[in-house]
Amino acid sequence: MNVAKYLSKNKKFINGILITMLIGVVVNLLNYFFTVFLARNVDDINFGFYNAALGIITLAQIPTIAIQTALTKKVAKNKDINLTKFKNRSTLQLLAISLVISLIFYLLGDYIADMANIPEIYILPLTLVVFGAILTPVLKGFLLGLEKILAFNLILLVETVLKFVIGGIGIYYSTDMSLPILAFVLPSIVIFILLYPFIGKKEDKEKPKTISLDYKDISLTFITFFLLTIPFTLDLILVNPNVRASYGALSLIGKIVFFASVTIATVMISKLANSKEKQKKKNLTLSLLVSTATGIAISFLFLLFDKEIVGIVFDGKYQEIIPYIVPYSIAITGYAISYMVITSLLVNNSYVHIYFLLSITVIQSFLFNLNNSSLYDAYINQILIFSLLFITSLFILIFYIFKSDGRKKSK
Repeated sequence: MNVAKYLSKNKKFINGILITMLIGVVVNLLNYFFTVFLARNVDDINFGFYNAALGIITLAQIPTIAIQTALTKKVAKNKDINLTKFKNRSTLQLLAISLVISLIFYLLGDYIADMANIPEIYILPLTLVVFGAILTPVLKGFLLGLEKILAFNLILLVETVLKFVIGGIGIYYSTDMSLPILAFVLPSIVIFILLYPFIGKKEDKEKPKTISLDYKDISLTFITFFLLTIPFTLDLILVNPNVRASYGALSLIGKIVFFASVTIATVMISKLANSKEKQKKKNLTLSLLVSTATGIAISFLFLLFDKEIVGIVFDGKYQEIIPYIVPYSIAITGYAISYMVITSLLVNNSYVHIYFLLSITVIQSFLFNLNNSSLYDAYINQILIFSLLFITSLFILIFYIFKSDGRKKSK
């Protein structure tokens, strides 16, 4: 690959990566400080309720990613035709689905509150979170499909700032955590309402074509992202309660590496969906190189300042995790690469990875049931899981993505 020629031809993609990384750093920092802000300004009981609600919020965000990805692919493949009808039809369908699912969630509120160990007053704001998670991805999916990366990132930044503002208002003027919970959805709904009329194309009567969302694709994409979240969530459930606090601290450090490394995943999907077959391999390679470099760079910083980082983040607690930080960060970089590779398969509606991810979940459960008495045991279990994910993703990359690309060229 002629690097100079590729870079000159793909300035838009490279600029999109740089913009996403720059704004992504700000967004991730604001999200981190949002949690720190809450922890320092609310009592332990309310912060516990917030963390319990956060588990439900995290699950609600999975359909958001699935719908956004499906829309990105559909818009990218049909961006030269009328998209206004598709936008309106998809929005009405998703509105109906979100109303039904939200109603079911609300009616099951007593059971959910009991299961999550939260007061019933939080069911209503969480219902709105569920509603917004299904409806609001329309805006971002269209922007990514049309490769409007700057607009997508600016919206993400504005939503995060508004989240901080709403959360702050909730802390100072409310006695519960309803507003901090609503901070996860109100900004998205407001921006969706304001910008919805301006996305899509004007109707072109000379090119009539009916397109619609593929709900089978959305369902399989949802399963993919759900299974991709399990490796760094199931461990916190399975880990020995005696070391859960210290392991949770190690996991939190690892998540910094993971989320930084996969920041450009949305840009990668947008570009791959808009690329011709012969360009996809090059664009994927660049995305993986950036993701890898990001993870390794952060791991190197941890190597230099591991004691200082633990001291700042955890106020001097959890010193026992220091020996594990760097190898854990490198391993989770491998996990981030796996995430990028598997996500890239979705562009071509390929779901061969689902069986593999299911197997990983079974293996992870087995490892923690077999060996789970100390922090070191939990650390080793996760290193094995991340390594297995990385090795398998390399196999998929070499023998499924790149080799199939070569076969197409030979034909």
